[in-house]
Amino acid sequence: MANAQRVLGPLLLILLIIGVAIALYVSFTRGQAERAAQYAASRVVTVSGLIGSEKKEYLTDPQVLDELRKNGIDLKVETVGSREMASRPDLKNYDFAFPAGVPGATKIMAVTGAKKSVSPFFTPMAIASWKPIADVLIANGIVRKRNEYYYVVDMKRLLELIDADKRWSDLPHNPDYSIDKSILIGSTDVRKSNSAAMYLSLASYIFNNDEIVDNQQQVDAVLPRAANLFLRQGYQESSTAGPFEDYLAMGMGKAPLVMVYEAQFTEYQATHSGNRNGDMVLLYPQPTVFTKHVFIPFDANGDKLGDLLANDPVLQRLAVEHGLRTANAADLRAFWKKNDIHVPETLLDVIDPPSFDILESMIKGIEQKFNS
Repeated sequence: MANAQRVLGPLLLILLIIGVAIALYVSFTRGQAERAAQYAASRVVTVSGLIGSEKKEYLTDPQVLDELRKNGIDLKVETVGSREMASRPDLKNYDFAFPAGVPGATKIMAVTGAKKSVSPFFTPMAIASWKPIADVLIANGIVRKRNEYYYVVDMKRLLELIDADKRWSDLPHNPDYSIDKSILIGSTDVRKSNSAAMYLSLASYIFNNDEIVDNQQQVDAVLPRAANLFLRQGYQESSTAGPFEDYLAMGMGKAPLVMVYEAQFTEYQATHSGNRNGDMVLLYPQPTVFTKHVFIPFDANGDKLGDLLANDPVLQRLAVEHGLRTANAADLRAFWKKNDIHVPETLLDVIDPPSFDILESMIKGIEQKFNS
């Protein structure tokens, strides 16, 4: 018994020392982890800004927010129409502004004195439609299919049909959509939304003999026809999501032609690969116009965020997964192939929108007609 006690005593002491050591190690490592977490949290700054609603899905994506936090940014955003954003008196209370379109961005930089901007991604404007509608327009020489893609090759004639209040039943070679419904391109409210302003930019270019409107005389000349495109639509949503949701939910009976961002269409296809409507098609106007998403930092925190959005490979890849086009052609091709999305890799016939002041003059003119 005494021998056993002599052996057991030191053994218990050793076990006690080991237990204490383990406890100390666990406590130390846990404390290290907590201190590291506290240190990391102390280095994360809240960055707040105004964005166009078309980027909300991307900038509130949990994967995007997680990548930003890894880089020390806790992002807070408010959605505002791009036109309204340019006239906000409190812009400098934010770290950045992120409108859709160069005209609004140029105005924001002018009123705030911001010297820097970056464009992390862009999207072409296109017309969401349906194969039966495309077939009617092909039969009437307005749309042409090249390879897998549809192009509105006679945008001038399509706008003339709208301007003349023609109806689908007026078109010959129309076995599937010969209804007494006005030919219109549905859009958002041009007084509030950038996508409608891009439609106005494109239409005014065509009405101005394929020249960008750049003076008041030209504004006055194109305004009656341009206003007609919007006045005849009836109620229009202020957000780009509204008309596209009508297109998806109500089909071609409600929305045969809708001006959209390509990104809306491709993002939907990517997230609905198993239950797409096979009749959904995109028509690319010739010419078309790009919407560049221009990030404008107002301080160092905003500058850091803009740099990440433009250069962080994870954030750029996630932008592509939300349908946006970046400078990384390999990412785009991989996304399109993976999701069986068929869009032209390059669009050649692209115009610039008018300056902010010219576009604003046209919009104010249309606004007066709405109110008269």
